[in-house]
Amino acid sequence: MKKGILSSIIILLFAGFVFYTGYASIKVPSASYGILVSKTSGVYPKLIENGKFCWRWEFLIPRNSKLYIFSDTPRHFKQAFNGELPSASIYSSLIKGNPDFSYSFDFEFYLKIESENLISVFKTENFKSDEDLYSYLENVSLKISRDLSQKLIEMNENTVIASYNVPEIIQSLDLEKKYSPVLLKDVYIKKANVPDLRLYNIARSSYDKFQSVVDEKLSEYASAHAEKIIADENSVKKLTKIGEMLKQYPELNALLSNGSTADVLKALNDLK
Repeated sequence: MKKGILSSIIILLFAGFVFYTGYASIKVPSASYGILVSKTSGVYPKLIENGKFCWRWEFLIPRNSKLYIFSDTPRHFKQAFNGELPSASIYSSLIKGNPDFSYSFDFEFYLKIESENLISVFKTENFKSDEDLYSYLENVSLKISRDLSQKLIEMNENTVIASYNVPEIIQSLDLEKKYSPVLLKDVYIKKANVPDLRLYNIARSSYDKFQSVVDEKLSEYASAHAEKIIADENSVKKLTKIGEMLKQYPELNALLSNGSTADVLKALNDLK
């Protein structure tokens, strides 16, 4: 009888061990998801959640399985985007007061990946940790900040806008689709400094006209001096040829020093 009780206890302990080892849900913290990857089965096609019963036999094989944990909480990012309009310093120098054509924006984002898309992103991006997911979302927030900055500059081209309807801007840029499967939970524009685009366009137009005048004057100068440049080039060539002939025929030196003008001219003409 004692042996039977002992056997039952051993069986119960073994069953408990097997149950606990394969009980995947208990390994996942609250507000998080687990993705099971095993050598025998690959990526398990369902997320493992705390509070939802899930038992997997893959855990029973030593060193066979690994559970990757990812937080379900939206990630918070702050992004600043600064710069200046093309050739801003050149155009600014043409206007009295040297206006500032630089821009600066500050954004805040709360981003996440919906649970139904987490496994597919896990596979395509080859995540190894929750930090990898964070870096992925951070990179997306940087790209979104660039898109928003460009849009805000365009919106101020003909008029100065004091406030912005962020949901409308996001919808007009179709950011949800562009950066799917990332979910934009919240987006805030904390600062938006946009230069005077009307003044910038005036300066740019003035510079283009100025550059056209300069190009025209340079073209006129080149045409007016083309013949002289060609003549000078021919003279240099002729002098070079004379020098070569003097080296080759030393007797010409005597003509140049003592001979008559006619003799010198005749000798030079023979060089042509």
